[in-house]
Amino acid sequence: MLARKVFRNVIYNSSSVFIGNVVGVIVTIYVARALKPELFGIYSLALSIAFLLLTFTDLGVNATLIRYVAHAYGLGDYELVRGYIRGLSKLKVLLVLVVSIILFTSSDVLSVHVFHKSSLSVPLKITSLFILFFSLSGLLNAIFNAFNNFKANLVKSVVYEFSRLFFIILFISIGLSVVGALLGFVIASFLALVVLLMLLLKNHRSFVFGNAKSIEWKRVVRFTSYLTIGSISWIVFAYIDSIMIGMLLPAEYLGYYRAAYTIVIAIVGVVSVGSVLFPVFTQLKESDLKRAFNMAFKYNAILSFPAAFGLPLIAEPFVRIVYGSEYLPALSVLYVLSLLLLRSTDFFAQIFNAKEKPQYPVYVNACSMILNIGLNYILILRYGMIGAAIATVIANFVDWVTLGYLCNRFFGIHPKVEYIVKPIFASVVMVFVITCFKPHTLLDGFLIILTGALVYFCVLFAIKGLMREDIDYLMSIFSKNI
Repeated sequence: MLARKVFRNVIYNSSSVFIGNVVGVIVTIYVARALKPELFGIYSLALSIAFLLLTFTDLGVNATLIRYVAHAYGLGDYELVRGYIRGLSKLKVLLVLVVSIILFTSSDVLSVHVFHKSSLSVPLKITSLFILFFSLSGLLNAIFNAFNNFKANLVKSVVYEFSRLFFIILFISIGLSVVGALLGFVIASFLALVVLLMLLLKNHRSFVFGNAKSIEWKRVVRFTSYLTIGSISWIVFAYIDSIMIGMLLPAEYLGYYRAAYTIVIAIVGVVSVGSVLFPVFTQLKESDLKRAFNMAFKYNAILSFPAAFGLPLIAEPFVRIVYGSEYLPALSVLYVLSLLLLRSTDFFAQIFNAKEKPQYPVYVNACSMILNIGLNYILILRYGMIGAAIATVIANFVDWVTLGYLCNRFFGIHPKVEYIVKPIFASVVMVFVITCFKPHTLLDGFLIILTGALVYFCVLFAIKGLMREDIDYLMSIFSKNI
């Protein structure tokens, strides 16, 4: 029963992530080609600032809501569920309004005196509205996830992604440039917010209206305070490199960097299943938790390791055909950032949070964040945008290894060695085979990917890294839920 529930949520979450990543790549390609490196850099910088500030509209509230609402819902205490939803929603709305207003009023100062790019002012004003709508839709999404309902993720993704694709293309085609692209984000996030609100009132109305218990704010604040630091640290990992490139280098270098980063993060989203396990990990006992962790790690590693090994081999023709030859400077960054695909097997922080011990990933993330900032400053000044990529990879792996060590120490949970070694061996064999081919067109690249996948899975089966029982297991769950 639990396996079927997890698999169903993986399907919904992976589908939403897949749609988001595909549309995201299409949007990035279109905007990059339409705006060219310099304006694409301004567009990327405005969005990077927006997503960095989105952290301060959350401060761990969403994760706290998921944790405590899921727990109260599992106990059947619906008045306590309402108490958590109402109390944390009020806090969230307050944070969203404060951050949005501050960004809108300080956009001129930021653009001129911090980033030294006066053309950034209007884009920042527009992104303040995006922050407002996107953050509130994230709150509603968290409520659905707390009820172990990840179908809402798919609905939100469909509405948001296809809306932004339509409006971005429309506005840029009529000559609105960077402003038009960002307006597409604003409209899409507003539509997603409206749809999620309608679904919440339709499916979970009883948890919105009715009597509510007072919540233990001391306990909640303690949990949220750790997640606040953790969420800031995590978002710094994602955007501090872009922010610092925007501050230290011309705008076109940020355009190159974000073009490469978008490709890597799109693949990370597809091969990662960690986010759907948080509500489930919350309810598992020790023996079940170890088994769930290893199964998740195994299947995630099977997908992420060949992606990390294979991406650099098809990077040059892919960038040339998709982005255009003027974005070839992004290749060096793409080669380095492809290593981040290995980190998509990270479930350690999810386990700590689910077991109400968020302080450990918070401490580790905070230290890694400081390391990331320091390395970015030193390496960007010395090596430019590739220095930012190196700094990001080093800091991420320090974080990953440290959390893995602590997870083993406190919970006795660690991945089996064979789940790492066997995918690596199969990936190396795959690399040797596909390096014999030289792609010249996008179709050639696609065929090479298919060939590599076939070789990889054949080798994996041969060394028993993936067995018939795994396929039967997954198919049995799939047939009962889809």
